[in-house]
Amino acid sequence: MKMKKYRAASMPEVMKKVRAELGAQAVILQSKTVYSGGMLGLFKKKQIEVVAAVDPNAGQAELPERETVSSRQAAVTPVPVDWKDDMTEMKKMIQKLQLAASAHPVYPEAMQPVMNQLKRQGICNELLDRTAEHLLEKWNSEKGDVTERSMREWARAFVKSCLSFAEAPRPAASLFYLLGPTGVGKTTTLAKLASKEVLEKNKKVAFVTTDTYRIAAIEQLKTYAGLLNAPMKVAYSEADMQAALQAFHSYDVVYIDTAGRNYRDQQYVQDLKPFLQGQKEQAVYHLVLSAAAKEEDLHEIVENFSGVPLNGFIFTKIDETKTKGLLINLMYTYKIGTSYVTNGQNVPDDLIEASVDRLVDTLFEDEVK
Repeated sequence: MKMKKYRAASMPEVMKKVRAELGAQAVILQSKTVYSGGMLGLFKKKQIEVVAAVDPNAGQAELPERETVSSRQAAVTPVPVDWKDDMTEMKKMIQKLQLAASAHPVYPEAMQPVMNQLKRQGICNELLDRTAEHLLEKWNSEKGDVTERSMREWARAFVKSCLSFAEAPRPAASLFYLLGPTGVGKTTTLAKLASKEVLEKNKKVAFVTTDTYRIAAIEQLKTYAGLLNAPMKVAYSEADMQAALQAFHSYDVVYIDTAGRNYRDQQYVQDLKPFLQGQKEQAVYHLVLSAAAKEEDLHEIVENFSGVPLNGFIFTKIDETKTKGLLINLMYTYKIGTSYVTNGQNVPDDLIEASVDRLVDTLFEDEVK
């Protein structure tokens, strides 16, 4: 029996190496995560290490009857006793687990529904691969004796752990900026946030808008301000913004509604920045995005806002899409949490304070039980 040790950055890569050298008949005897490289114990790289083996006599015709039992035994290298069970189990896995070089990997039976669900929800490939690797390690440690329910709970816990950065307490602030492209519902979201502060916490709020491109936006915000008995100012320039913030310095929270533009164009982001130079230690900046938009476009928008110290996302129109992977992907990619989601036009009701637990749980809500 030919045995060899292989290492690669991921299970698909290491499986590709195994098959390239040992062929499709190879079996995995052992797999584990190792760390290598680095300096002074730092910057080590995570790798997957497997021990693979192949029987060079596999596939050969059976020996003639006249050969004795002893001669047949001599023709085959003995397998260590303590590996036999592992080989049996891992041979089953290698037949199902064509993770590498396959556009449609086949996972262990208990794992397949969970991975299919995450794919349907649009989870990005990197997070899918990491989740699959984690579940396979758990599956191996349990010797394959795993239920679908266990797989689902492990997947939930792992994805949540990948978003642990978003569980930090939200900073309190007296200046609340809403940024984002046109048509995502920034003004309505602003009204929802302000209404909760007034009605539930009895806070004293004020409004400033820089959206001078749309007269309707100014009138809409004036209506909300009137209903809440809150003052409002329009800032046409950076000087107007500074004057408005000074006038409202005694208010508990000042909500700033910025102009909605096509922020896939970097120039519009640059034009917006002079209006964001308020008292930064008192300000939070939220990027408002539509959960029903194309993920590719949203990545471009977020990247264009890389020069703004974003404190969180607010996703609107979450009721208009069945897939929630987009929210998870943006959080995971940019290490930015989600503070709120909105699920309708009603003010202030259709506003939900987000949490990692709740967002990850939505990935599994349409599972077939």
